[in-house]
Amino acid sequence: MNDGEQTLLAFVREYLFVSLFRACAESLASENASRLAAMRRAEKNIDELLEDLNRTFHRLRQSSIDEELFDVVSGFEALSGQARRVITDKKAATD
Repeated sequence: MNDGEQTLLAFVREYLFVSLFRACAESLASENASRLAAMRRAEKNIDELLEDLNRTFHRLRQSSIDEELFDVVSGFEALSGQARRVITDKKAATD
């Protein structure tokens, strides 16, 4: 083989190597892009789920607070009604 043929053969070898390397690099980049997209979708789903859980927590918490306030007000009204009856009964007894 002469120098021209050896040079051509070296160029062909290098071209094949670069072509295979480029294909592998593109494949790896594509795989990583797919993984990144999947992670972004998962993060978005987690954020949406977290928002939903926070809304549910706050709604249940507010419901509990409302229930406790209703109990306190009802108890106050019941005690106030008893106190009025006692005062009315005492007033009636003294008249």
